[in-house]
Amino acid sequence: MSWNYRVVKRKYEEDIIYGIYEAYYGKVEKKPHSITDEPMSPMGDTLKELQKDLTMMLDALNKPTLKYEDF
Repeated sequence: MSWNYRVVKRKYEEDIIYGIYEAYYGKVEKKPHSITDEPMSPMGDTLKELQKDLTMMLDALNKPTLKYEDF
């Protein structure tokens, strides 16, 4: 299984909220089959790891937005 960060559009009552979630893919699938329940926060054990995590999150902005209700 592989994963990456993806931007997810989610409706909260009357508001639309965008967040960055982890999306999970199977070995063959090109579309994600699941996402985390809540948005992710950047983190790392070192500043370099934190920078890598933030870079991966920024890359998510260049991919199509997913809809929370699709999962």
